[in-house]
Amino acid sequence: MKTITETFWENLNGRIVCKKHLGSEALFYLAKRPAFGVITTSMTKWVRMTKREATEFSELVGLDHTICETCRSGK
Repeated sequence: MKTITETFWENLNGRIVCKKHLGSEALFYLAKRPAFGVITTSMTKWVRMTKREATEFSELVGLDHTICETCRSGK
């Protein structure tokens, strides 16, 4: 089992991103309350993935690198 040390967030459409690619509005709310597990923005709702969820997803899709969709696309 690969150990996931980064925090990932999943939105209502199933998009998975790292904190760096979460978006300005969500980062604003997160800065105010770092322990948030759910962030509701004007466009979507982000849910913090547990380390177990992130690890299982990584193993499911066979990735040897990040599961952040934006990081994978190179943007």
